[in-house]
Amino acid sequence: MNYFRRFLVVFFLLSSFIYAGCGAKYVSSTLSPNWDAVKITKVAQIPFAFVPDGGEDGVRSARVDPHGVALISSMFLHGLEDAGYAVIPFDGETLERLSPQGTLPIDVVKSMGEKTGAEAVLTGVVTRYEEREGGPLGVKKPASIGFEVNLINTIDGTLLWSGRYAETQKSLAEDLGMIFTFFKRKGKWLTAEELARYGVEDVLKTLPKSPLIHPTPVY
Repeated sequence: MNYFRRFLVVFFLLSSFIYAGCGAKYVSSTLSPNWDAVKITKVAQIPFAFVPDGGEDGVRSARVDPHGVALISSMFLHGLEDAGYAVIPFDGETLERLSPQGTLPIDVVKSMGEKTGAEAVLTGVVTRYEEREGGPLGVKKPASIGFEVNLINTIDGTLLWSGRYAETQKSLAEDLGMIFTFFKRKGKWLTAEELARYGVEDVLKTLPKSPLIHPTPVY
């Protein structure tokens, strides 16, 4: 029995180590060193665009469901609000200037700041939104999600924060490093929407909360 207990302890320690190293491997982000100086409280969000991932030969290999693009855009809107940011809706004129790649000219970004008072604009591109083929207990093909978001300063057009997520769900046998994530997801194969929600949640964890939630102490 003592041997078995020692085995369990070692197993969970190793699992924790693997998880700590790989748990966030599907997420990457960058934060500007000038973040604290800007003090973002208002964000204008643009509807996300979609540009399917390409294969090694440059041919578009991923599929992007337009309905999924709208879902991910909406998830970020609510996520920003939960983080304490005031989200300002876009206008038709701004949408007309949006490129197919989901980018805006700097003059439009600055204009949005002047018109709305937003300190930043959030743009996004969904590169993959593929539904699973099968059910929660077994699949022929798992769900696959990919997206990138950028928060742009309306004063000078510089990048304040960016987040990326790309995951094709794998079984525990294929990716032991995600053991705790596997149990968090109740050991089932997720739908594309469910996987997207996990991705949005993990990416938003890398975005500092609004100073309206955590105001700067006054001494």
